Amino acid sequence: MSWRLIPIDKRSPALHQAEFGCLKRAYAINVTRGCSFYCVYCYARGYAIAPSKGTVYLYQNLPLLLQKEARRLPMGTPIIFNTASECFQNHPHILEITYRSMAILLRRGHHINFLTKGVVPKWFKDLFCRYHHHIQATIDVVSLKEDYCNLFEPGAPIGEKRLEGAIHLLNWGIPVKARLDPLIPFFSDTQENIENLLLAIKDCGIRKIIISYLELRPRIIEQLRQELPASIAKLILGCFPKPSWDRVGTKTLCKQVPLSIREKVYQRIRQQGEKLGIKVIVCRCKNPDVSFSQYCLSKSGLPKYKRLSQPVLL
Repeated sequence: MSWRLIPIDKRSPALHQAEFGCLKRAYAINVTRGCSFYCVYCYARGYAIAPSKGTVYLYQNLPLLLQKEARRLPMGTPIIFNTASECFQNHPHILEITYRSMAILLRRGHHINFLTKGVVPKWFKDLFCRYHHHIQATIDVVSLKEDYCNLFEPGAPIGEKRLEGAIHLLNWGIPVKARLDPLIPFFSDTQENIENLLLAIKDCGIRKIIISYLELRPRIIEQLRQELPASIAKLILGCFPKPSWDRVGTKTLCKQVPLSIREKVYQRIRQQGEKLGIKVIVCRCKNPDVSFSQYCLSKSGLPKYKRLSQPVLL
């Protein structure tokens, strides 16, 4: 899939304070605006500031901004990468800015946590090994089938490559979790798919996963209809029978798979994981109505932060 990268300067601060679910009391950063992976279910593609498909903006001045902002944060402040983008897109300029940004934060004594569908390049090894106690990684993978990835995540590395990358991170001393999100009815929530994926996750050495079903937002519905075969889009949308919209979190309006189905499948995956020695957490941010859900990140160890002097925008 062809796309172009446009370097721009970020006018607002590099870091913004997250205000949703388990991300509260942490700072967040996005290296790009837009993403070349073009996942059909991506909510960030529906933002008003999102670029058109085929274009990704790179915040080329992030290291300069972080040199100033990182000094004003308490030592050990958690920084979350990729709340609305992907810092490990396979482009040398994106990876360079990612490396320089992470290096600044780590050398200032801060902690970084990233969620990725990408693969961390091997030339990050020395930096990550040196600061492995300050890094947490989560690999997002919901299927090892190449057909699935090509259909739903056409620009991203296939699941097998992501898990190979996870092995490298584990060998570097980085704690790694897997995130099975979004589970898509009839495609990635099947017993066969989950069994094969959990076995592969176990073989990698990962012992903790986070799971959640697909949520529908108005723009996601449009993307599914525009980018998937009509029969597949109809099948998926038929799994969201409720005509009204629910409010999840503080602002988000969405539609969810019925609670009874989510609970049944989540329990099944928990049992499958328990047999393999894998701890399974149901994401509370997206499933506040599930009684056994939990926050993805622990709040207990997050330090208080000082507000930046400027209003912070994505």
